[in-house]
Amino acid sequence: MKQITLGALDYGLAFGVDRALRDLAVNGRLSAIGALVTTELWPREFRPLQEVAEKVGDRMLFGITLAFSGDRVLPVSTRMQETCGDRMFTREQLNRRAFFRLLPDEVLLDEALAQLTRYSVLMQRQPDFVAVREGLLSRTSIARIVFKAIERADFDQPPLVISPLRSGLKTLRLARLAKGFNLKILPSAEPLPQTSNVEELHELLLNHFDGMNDRSFVAAIPGKSDDRLMREEPRKKIAIRECQYEVLASDRFFRTIDRKDVFLN
Repeated sequence: MKQITLGALDYGLAFGVDRALRDLAVNGRLSAIGALVTTELWPREFRPLQEVAEKVGDRMLFGITLAFSGDRVLPVSTRMQETCGDRMFTREQLNRRAFFRLLPDEVLLDEALAQLTRYSVLMQRQPDFVAVREGLLSRTSIARIVFKAIERADFDQPPLVISPLRSGLKTLRLARLAKGFNLKILPSAEPLPQTSNVEELHELLLNHFDGMNDRSFVAAIPGKSDDRLMREEPRKKIAIRECQYEVLASDRFFRTIDRKDVFLN
């Protein structure tokens, strides 16, 4: 039997997304939820997630998705606020700075620590895993900053680190770097197919998990439409979210993974 970690990394983005993730979690249809503690909804949405974590216990992983870039997220640390105001960097800005070795290391380190602290204090638990938004962990310089922040957070149990990479030399390099900080990498696999057709997604999932390594992380973006999503995301993405939610919530999905001898870790 193959174990996979099927998870969503955008809790806190919108009420419709959060409700969908909590529902799937309670019903055993997801195995990991990553929270964005940098959104304006997080102070209101952490408590329902905390209740779900208490209810499902060790059956799921609950972690944090660190955000240094992108829209709909706000800086947490004073240094990041002084540097960026009420906006984060763009992914392109950070990639460019990383390429030229001009990253604001101390600013990013303070921000990572502030986000880890906010998660731990409000959730009253340490994160089971750490991910980084927009694939920035693939940059060695950013990965090193994140690993230092985790080290300084001094957790009793080191969290897993979700790699944005699927294979190749960069994956091995990231794993070696993580090992130096006593951290283990959870490798990524192909995310759930992004289609808005329910029947098509069911058919695609019949072979989607073939060839995946044991315990691979499979990203999903299930959600339900709400006013916030309608304002902030294109209709095509919302339709994909709703399709994934409908499929994952179905008994047919469980029959599919059972037939393929796949277990949600």
